[in-house]
Amino acid sequence: GDMVYWTKLGLKYTGVISTKLFSVRGGRQIVHATVFCFETQKNENVLAINLKRITKNDEEAIEN
Repeated sequence: GDMVYWTKLGLKYTGVISTKLFSVRGGRQIVHATVFCFETQKNENVLAINLKRITKNDEEAIEN
């Protein structure tokens, strides 16, 4: 899956998407993703709209 990052209460988390889950709430279709989080070493269920894909440019900036 794609490498992504998200924030939760001011903390930044990174991980890899393993699955996408579709559901209907309030009459709208929403997407959650199961993400393996590198920081916690656990699978997290994250609302997909909160995820940002890590690009090659982001990886180079982190390394430097």
